[in-house]
Amino acid sequence: MGFLIQYLTTYAPWIYAIAGLVALYQLYRIWQVRAERKQAVFSLEREKALRDLYSIFWTAMLLLLIMGVTYFFSNTLNQAVEPLVVEALEPTPAVPFVPTPTNTPLPATPTATMTPTPLPQPTPDAANVEEAPTPEPPKPAVQAPVCPDNRALFLRPGNNEEVSGVINVVGSANHDQFQYYKIEYAPAGAENFAYIAGGNSPVTNGVLGSIDTTTLGNGRWTLRLIVVDKTGNFPPPCQVTINVQN
Repeated sequence: MGFLIQYLTTYAPWIYAIAGLVALYQLYRIWQVRAERKQAVFSLEREKALRDLYSIFWTAMLLLLIMGVTYFFSNTLNQAVEPLVVEALEPTPAVPFVPTPTNTPLPATPTATMTPTPLPQPTPDAANVEEAPTPEPPKPAVQAPVCPDNRALFLRPGNNEEVSGVINVVGSANHDQFQYYKIEYAPAGAENFAYIAGGNSPVTNGVLGSIDTTTLGNGRWTLRLIVVDKTGNFPPPCQVTINVQN
């Protein structure tokens, strides 16, 4: 259910846009029906015009209901279920393996004889042998984000950068027909992105938003910047993968 709410939140602007287009068409129909009613001579024509007005009224009520439900899901419910979705996506650490101790039998006591018996050579106890530490693999080098379009641009954090706590996402989000921008997140390698920050004003080489990485959980995460224009279209998004270690 949480993923469905976040999916609806992602496409909420499209729902508002479609509802707005339908509302404009209904306004045009009201003007047209009123003109027909004024020119109507017969009662049947007037009754038809009245039925059309009722149909337009119920369509407007349905649009208000759809927009209200979309707003409720994309704001109130999305904030309520976001911690549950993050908890479901956070990997559970594996239980460390604890080796079972083995009992090493003691060497047999030699029997005294006339012929001197050489003492047994001590053998190293397997439990006391220290294993050489396994070297940790080198961390990937931090690289500057590579964005296909300068209208949606990340500057910080960089690719493979290790972050913790609250971080500022720095970059640019502008367009000739700018409407808004949004920052989405998903586990590295996944495609189920969800909204985490955004704004309604263009930004050039500035702070796009602040993210509390403690809500994401440790691991590798991908951030995606999308700049939407007034037509609902957007240039190629910019992505950066970070390593959260809180």
